[in-house]
Amino acid sequence: MKRSKPRRYDLPNSEGTITASELRRAGRDTQLEVMRQWFDANYEDPVENTPYETAEGGYIYIWGGPYDAEEELGGKFGGVVPEGVIEELAQELSDISPDWTGQPKSSDVDDYLFDSIASFTTHLETFKSRIDDTRTLLSTKVEEPCQQCFRRLLYVNVITALETYLSDFFISSISADPSLLRKFVETNPDFRTEKISLSEVFKASEEIGQRVKTYLMDVVWHHLARIKPMFNAALGIEFPDIGALFRAVLVRHDLVHRNGRTKDGKDHVLAEKDIRDLIANSESFVMEIEMRWRNNSLPESLLGGADF
Repeated sequence: MKRSKPRRYDLPNSEGTITASELRRAGRDTQLEVMRQWFDANYEDPVENTPYETAEGGYIYIWGGPYDAEEELGGKFGGVVPEGVIEELAQELSDISPDWTGQPKSSDVDDYLFDSIASFTTHLETFKSRIDDTRTLLSTKVEEPCQQCFRRLLYVNVITALETYLSDFFISSISADPSLLRKFVETNPDFRTEKISLSEVFKASEEIGQRVKTYLMDVVWHHLARIKPMFNAALGIEFPDIGALFRAVLVRHDLVHRNGRTKDGKDHVLAEKDIRDLIANSESFVMEIEMRWRNNSLPESLLGGADF
């Protein structure tokens, strides 16, 4: 009779594996490390990537769950690791989150985010709403020394609203029209220069949708110099002058990554006018994109009478 292979568990830091009998004889610290390694590889706090819908009563467990840490650990390590050690780790995990979800693959997250954006058609209304919120907050009186911190947050928020608009606009546009999706792939330098052997053509064709999703989810949409040719080549939208917005993105970088300081160590001191100017430039930019897209999309006979 063929002997079954012993159960093995991964050791932390890619140090190999350990059998069930070895784990049973191991010390408490090793047992905790092995269990934590397994749990982290298979489960995740839902706050990380699980959609939350207030109207539905909380998290929507699209990755599986909700799972109880003690039940999952007991099912995997019961009879190998003492109950007291399992309970110790389960309590630690429950203090982090009472419920857990499955660990999604990065491609699963990309698919979910991409499909959510692709079906999102109110990107202009959402942008306007976020800008209106920022205007309202800007009129709030905030005393020093918190005033600069407050203004920096609002400044960054305007750029975030803009990059979200650009992402939603582009992805929803090419997802709704296969000809635009094809145009994007054919004109994108990263895809255009890729060499594919004849034997891989069918496989590449089957995977192109997933490749596009992954690619677009990795794009940093406030890098205007990068996305400008994408909009032009795939959608036929030539960006208007973006000099002021380009400079604003550089300021945003200092605010987010340098705690408000330039490379020379000087603090960015923002006036209310700086934020209002950024709002005005962002709104003008977005409305110009909408107008140019509309002009590209409508038949010539309708352009004269349509009201934007």
